Amino acid sequence: MKIIRFLSLVCLVTIISVFSGFVASYRAIGVFDSGYSPPPIKLENFKELPQSPLSNNAFAFADIAWKTFVTLNWPANNARPLEELALGQAPLAPRVWEFYRTPEEVFLANGENPLLNISNPFVRTLKLDLIKGQGDGSPENVKLQKNLQNSRAWIEKVIKSKECPAQIEVSDEENNLLLNNIPIVDKQGNYIIVEIHLNPNEFKQIVDNKWYDASKLAEYNKKENLEFKSTNSSIDAPIEVKAAWRVFDKNSSAEEKNRYYTTKRVLAIPKEQYVCTTDNCGTDDPVLQEIEVGLIGFHIAYKIPKQQSSTPGWVWATFEQVDNLKVDNGPLGLKPTLSNPDCDPNYPNKGSCLPNYPYVEWPFLWRDQSPHAVTLTQDKKIKPQIPTQAVRLSEQRNCRSNQLSDSVKKSLQQQNKNWQQAFQKVAPNSVWQYYQLVGTQWVQNPPTASQLTSLTNDRLISNTRTGTTPGPLFNVAMEAYSQTQVNGDSCIGCHVTATLPSSKGTSEKAMSDFSFLLQRAKSSRNNVSSDGKPNS
Repeated sequence: MKIIRFLSLVCLVTIISVFSGFVASYRAIGVFDSGYSPPPIKLENFKELPQSPLSNNAFAFADIAWKTFVTLNWPANNARPLEELALGQAPLAPRVWEFYRTPEEVFLANGENPLLNISNPFVRTLKLDLIKGQGDGSPENVKLQKNLQNSRAWIEKVIKSKECPAQIEVSDEENNLLLNNIPIVDKQGNYIIVEIHLNPNEFKQIVDNKWYDASKLAEYNKKENLEFKSTNSSIDAPIEVKAAWRVFDKNSSAEEKNRYYTTKRVLAIPKEQYVCTTDNCGTDDPVLQEIEVGLIGFHIAYKIPKQQSSTPGWVWATFEQVDNLKVDNGPLGLKPTLSNPDCDPNYPNKGSCLPNYPYVEWPFLWRDQSPHAVTLTQDKKIKPQIPTQAVRLSEQRNCRSNQLSDSVKKSLQQQNKNWQQAFQKVAPNSVWQYYQLVGTQWVQNPPTASQLTSLTNDRLISNTRTGTTPGPLFNVAMEAYSQTQVNGDSCIGCHVTATLPSSKGTSEKAMSDFSFLLQRAKSSRNNVSSDGKPNS
């Protein structure tokens, strides 16, 4: 999510769990069934994604989120869930979502048909471009070093004000900062790595409609908005996944890694961003390096077929590994991944303790040896990057407006515990017991494409500020810096601004049904405007 001054749709209802600490709907109060328990963790209960929520409240959508999380993370072979294994019984097997295509496999040069590109069914190689940080791309006209300097100044302003970011006046320049283009560094001195996937249903719609070609997308206008279909979870319901990884190295103990879903990735690192410290550096570009990684963040965007009655609607859910900010009941000596517990919030200037501050310095470079996150001094010496001190702003006292009642917070917390206990029943050492749902969001009355065309984009976004008070929803593993944005501090608040590429000479853009991925499309003809609008 980028720095924007937009909130969500007028009909937005945001539900955020106790981990975020903000209320979004009075409907959440008093509706939790104390006898609720997850279904047995058997494939027969998770072979298909949920089609609709049990009711229209916080706990029902949290239930949807957890069921979707389990289905996507079931051990798989060639995207098919393994019948003979349950979640937690095959810690080394790839997951269902890991077989989904990446945007790099879908949006090819010159708007080429991705079906002509034979891709690996399980992508282990990730293109690491450190100038993209946690975002999905940098607009061509952005000076990244200047963006880093201005972002630091803005976050310092937020910290000094001691106010919640939403209460601070923001300039146009501050409003357009790209905080997600700045990499996050964990406490072991390694960059957080992010990858994105889209499910076969979404891929098929993109191919069938030729949405991989920006020239085709530019044909849409305010009279005909693009809309993803969603009539059945197994036929056409689209899903987008964003996963965040931490890097394990020689300092990572077996006890620590046993609390994560771990796997391996091969990074394809641009040679100009790679620092070689050996005599055998090679000349390949990009440079390939295999690393062991652990899952610390997991975003899901799912257009559920029957979100309200028979109307489909997008549901957002975000999960984190439980040790990101604090460690409870962990091995002796285990410390949080993204937070230094020795930092005193009353004295943030002491040490590198400024909350959600990008201490990283330009240029962002990857060293062949751990810790991998480094930069170069003016005299060209290698210097380790300073880790990020991540803090969840929604848990801070000055940002707790519209707080959930204590009973609702306890109920949501218990819902998480119920799922964690269900994973333990399958396998006492299951890594999935160490993941938690941070929160969910959805559109109360999901609009159709025809309804969206009744208003101009500016009017639609302007109307979102009337009568809504959604709380922030962030994943600190991906959006530690973005928490400081003034408005648009939620999944829907950001994605409501997603638009399609436009024809040259056209200023008005069509909406892209809450998906930023289509902005990655390349044109088969030279008829698409290149204005450098950032993705999310």
